[in-house]
Amino acid sequence: MKSDFVSTVSVELRTPLTSIYGFAQTLLRGDIAFTDEERRTFLAFIARESERLTEIVDALLDVAALDTGDLALALAPTDVAAIVREVLGAAEASANGHSFVAEVGHGELSAKADPEKLRQVLDHLVSNAVKYSPDGGTVTVGARRRGEAVEISVSDEGAGIPAAERERIFSKFYKAGDAQARGTGLGLFIAQGLVREMGGDMWVDSEEGRGSTFSFELPAAH
Repeated sequence: MKSDFVSTVSVELRTPLTSIYGFAQTLLRGDIAFTDEERRTFLAFIARESERLTEIVDALLDVAALDTGDLALALAPTDVAAIVREVLGAAEASANGHSFVAEVGHGELSAKADPEKLRQVLDHLVSNAVKYSPDGGTVTVGARRRGEAVEISVSDEGAGIPAAERERIFSKFYKAGDAQARGTGLGLFIAQGLVREMGGDMWVDSEEGRGSTFSFELPAAH
């Protein structure tokens, strides 16, 4: 695991750092008169890659906090439907051939959760649904009351997960389908860990060629 950590993080950090350094060095050249538009383009690349660096560091901090049990939570009655619509609204703004559906009903659906952590879990699951259904299709996020729990699910119409991989996808550094794919392989490990810390559980149902559904439960708020 330590070897995987060093290898994965080295690659993930080197790529944005190389881009940031290259564009910064280009902007500092005194022998080229850049236009304002060119400067804005270079700065946009630097800002985007800096944001990617921040996401990687945040993921590593989350992993460390989950491993040591030091994760800070602010549990409170949380409007699940509102967070689902917020996450899907952000996903639609950058959709690439995908459509998004929220199945959350019309009544209040409240779970005992940390709103920011719940948003983080849903962000990752929706991003994964888009990533692993490259040919488009519909991503559906549902939420419903199940006894004393609120069940939330994210479904896609992608390639699905091979049976041999389903038990491994929640492991650290594991990348389903393509070991060379971009990313740290920490997203599902963190998502499952955050749900567990909020008192819930996460699982996946998938069939090759027919998509995947990631589901999790959180305690209902009274």
